[in-house]
Amino acid sequence: MTVSRANLADFGLVLAIILVIGGLMVLSPAFRDPENLISIGRQVAILGIAAGAMTFVILSGEIDLSVGAVASAAAVVTAIALSQGWGVLAIPVGLLVGALFGLLNGLLIVHVAVPSFIATLVSFFIAQGVALTLTGGQTILFDADWFRALFATGVLLGNRTAFWWLVVVALVLWWLLARTRFGSNTYALGGDAESASMLGLPVNRLRIAIFTMTGALMGLVGMILIARIGNARADGAIGLEFDAIAAAVIGGTRLGGGYGSIPRTMLGVLLIGVLNNGLAILNVDFNTQQVIKGALVVAVVLIDRWARGGEARA
Repeated sequence: MTVSRANLADFGLVLAIILVIGGLMVLSPAFRDPENLISIGRQVAILGIAAGAMTFVILSGEIDLSVGAVASAAAVVTAIALSQGWGVLAIPVGLLVGALFGLLNGLLIVHVAVPSFIATLVSFFIAQGVALTLTGGQTILFDADWFRALFATGVLLGNRTAFWWLVVVALVLWWLLARTRFGSNTYALGGDAESASMLGLPVNRLRIAIFTMTGALMGLVGMILIARIGNARADGAIGLEFDAIAAAVIGGTRLGGGYGSIPRTMLGVLLIGVLNNGLAILNVDFNTQQVIKGALVVAVVLIDRWARGGEARA
């Protein structure tokens, strides 16, 4: 019985993706159109980058509720810079805005001893306030075809540049987590922060670095977002945080820290991306889609706990 539980934990996600794709192909001819299947890769670029960053946060034993608002604020600032003729300087500005919000999260958690749930909720409201103030509730338009091609609409090897940004970020995050001391320290921090500190690991600097990196990646997400649609709104990425957490958890990243991987998170991203695409094609309303994704997260968590229970008894 222990073997079957371990197999379910290891291969259940891949099986779920196969079953969902197969079911949607049967239900919708439009879903199985090759162009639609290719488009899923472009559609999940934003979620994939956010979920990859969230994996580091959750692995370290923390949570980040600010990512959607931070991406929105970075997007707004970048769009304003582009509309005012800043050119390529708009890119580092957008990344810096995201990184500063991430740094704020880290400093609040480390030096003010605010739990990450509260600290990132504070940053959510600040970032949202900044975005609303800068836009005045209006859509920010910009004219920069080069920017849109670089981050979203350009074509490289048969796919949009947004997809290739996801590929690059996912590979870098995988390398950091699986092949560097930064990654092994992240696992140690999430597994047992007190023991990690006693072993001499720089746990405070590590927390700040993880949140700052997450913020910078949200700057990139904001740029991909506005490059796709050609404008920026204060609420452009609001809600992204929940899909990012869901993708990481569905991919096996354990809330509480210490266990997870980037490849499995990307499988969780793929599952959510396929669901979002297929349910939209089937004209399932947004609220029902949220219920389905919520039920999926609960099911995955229960299966994971069941599988771990079998391992513990073994």
